[in-house]
Amino acid sequence: MMKIAAVGSDAFILGFRLAGVDSVFHAEREDMEKVLRQAMADEGLGILIVHEEEVRHVSQPMKELMLKNIKPVFIKIGGTEEELRSKVKATIGVDLYKSNS
Repeated sequence: MMKIAAVGSDAFILGFRLAGVDSVFHAEREDMEKVLRQAMADEGLGILIVHEEEVRHVSQPMKELMLKNIKPVFIKIGGTEEELRSKVKATIGVDLYKSNS
């Protein structure tokens, strides 16, 4: 069974811990890249969740590795409401924000 993990600050990973995600990796901005590499080394990890704002501060080679990596799959969350809306629509094929009025 593939594990889901979250990487980020204490405030970011707290919500995932509360939701039952067992694998969390604490990382501050200055050591984010190092912690991401450690997480990627976990053979059982299938999905790695990171905050979009933190990804903006890693090196370009790391961003490219995250984009091309198949296992684990990187999921960036955060951003504006419009970005979140388009991600949800692309993922499930339904615009959950669409009003019926």
